[in-house]
Amino acid sequence: MSLSHLSHPIPGQSLTSEPGNAAWEKPSKFSDPMDVLEMYMEKLGNEEVVDDVMDMLDIGIPINTVAGSMLGMGVMEGLHTVDVKLLLRPLVAAHIKSLADVVGVDYKMTMADYDDKDAKAAQKRKAKLAAKLAIQTGAVVPAKADEGEEIMMETQQQLEQPQEEAEAPEVQEVPEVQQEQPAEASVGLMAKG
Repeated sequence: MSLSHLSHPIPGQSLTSEPGNAAWEKPSKFSDPMDVLEMYMEKLGNEEVVDDVMDMLDIGIPINTVAGSMLGMGVMEGLHTVDVKLLLRPLVAAHIKSLADVVGVDYKMTMADYDDKDAKAAQKRKAKLAAKLAIQTGAVVPAKADEGEEIMMETQQQLEQPQEEAEAPEVQEVPEVQQEQPAEASVGLMAKG
């Protein structure tokens, strides 16, 4: 078992620090989604980034997870807001998909594309992907990681976090309760009649 959970902030720690110190608590660098999209297209034009992204797809990381990690890093760095992340995720994922098609890398779009029989098998697959990614990036964090390695590390963290999958709740039939009508006519201020 890893002791990495000890390096995380304690619950409520963010409430004791001065507000506005984190990058995401300040106005974002880009406000126009088209500018943000252009920035990510340039980033995906970088050969080092494309190589690392294709390596992640090759070991089985889904495209939506990679796109979400890239955009999540942008939010955490204060480059854009969460709503821009949500708007651009399908576009960035489509661009990564087209790059994978050109390069010839097999890929999955989402974790749901895997044919896992139950939740335990899905969790096992996520653990295997996280382990493969850890091997790919190396257990030791380099002194200065390039952009592609940063995306790989962010994706690894996202895979290691437990993600709750929405299960359809059981639908139970509720017997209808019939109310009896009073036999006597209502007499009163609001009585119909």
